[in-house]
Amino acid sequence: MTDTAEPQAAQPPNEVYGIFAGPIDQAAVSRVGNAAAVTTNNRITHVHLAFQTAGGTVADGVALYNIFRSFPIPLTLYSIGSVQSAGVIAFLGAANRVSSSLATFMIHRTTSPAIGATSDRLEAMTQSVLKDDARTEAIFTASNLNLTKKQKETHRFADLWFTAEEAAKAGLIQSIKEFGPPKGVQLFFLGPT
Repeated sequence: MTDTAEPQAAQPPNEVYGIFAGPIDQAAVSRVGNAAAVTTNNRITHVHLAFQTAGGTVADGVALYNIFRSFPIPLTLYSIGSVQSAGVIAFLGAANRVSSSLATFMIHRTTSPAIGATSDRLEAMTQSVLKDDARTEAIFTASNLNLTKKQKETHRFADLWFTAEEAAKAGLIQSIKEFGPPKGVQLFFLGPT
């Protein structure tokens, strides 16, 4: 009787793949924070997260930006459809940012409804919007966002949209590549339920 060892399958890398699709709100911050805790406590070596959002509040976008920026393991965010408004703020927190060739991005100045506002409330609201614009611009600057003169002018007054190619030129992303989890990998979902 011969003693032959069975060849062992190669140990797959300890990487996880997930999808975030939904608004940028406090519930999203909570879900992403919980997922970060789970990945760091399970010896994960890299997180790949498909990201799709129409935006949300500046405060929650900044919170996600800070979570992504300080993520304790390598994190790659993939824009898979559109990342808009506060979603762009969050997206810029990841060190590795990738986009589908068909994805778009949109940034704009902070907005706030003036429903039922007195002149004093409008003044306070104006101060709040200006502060949110300032911190958004600080994130754009820290992320080396490079807008053309025409893009800056559009951004002052209207929604500014980017194709994947334009996003790469502006520094929103490092590369254009499709989100492609390996066959058989389990995906986790971070969207609202």
